Amino acid sequence: MASVICSKTVYTCQLDPNSNSSMKLILLKNVQNVTTITENIKHGVWKCAAINPSLILDPFQVAVAANRAVVAQMLGHMVTKSVYGEILYNLSLTKNITQSLTKFGVYKQHCVLLCFIITQKEDHSDNVLKQIKGELCPISDLSKYTELKQIQDAFKLDSLQCTGNLLDSIVSRMVTKNIVSFNNRGMIQ
Repeated sequence: MASVICSKTVYTCQLDPNSNSSMKLILLKNVQNVTTITENIKHGVWKCAAINPSLILDPFQVAVAANRAVVAQMLGHMVTKSVYGEILYNLSLTKNITQSLTKFGVYKQHCVLLCFIITQKEDHSDNVLKQIKGELCPISDLSKYTELKQIQDAFKLDSLQCTGNLLDSIVSRMVTKNIVSFNNRGMIQ
């Protein structure tokens, strides 16, 4: 992951160079048609991931998950049915796909973080955004929707681990979930 571009409302990050793709992250609030969003994504009509922003500390967290998803797609090693489901799966500590999609996806929230994988040939973001009934927010507002207690629970972090760099702890746990497992107290088993 090399270049990162952050305009006021869009965070863009180049993913693995071999994938020839980038990630585009957009934050929306006061979303009125969350059910439509989730249905269109579930049925493959929209090519994006709808992420619960309360569990996202920083856009880099999503960039890591998206990069792992496109690499898994390139290698034919995806665990889920789509690269966008793979992003949600990679955000989670659990190896249970349903739990990952439920915890990191959106259902009744009125704030949504949309993640698109874009290439030179394909960018579905404008078409999808036209159909969303909500307000674009500056990506810098993400911290307003982050719930630290939920993050601590989701990533099994205790107060000692939260005194260091929280983002480092989260990303480390995300990328090592296939190697180690964590018990309920966040200790390696």
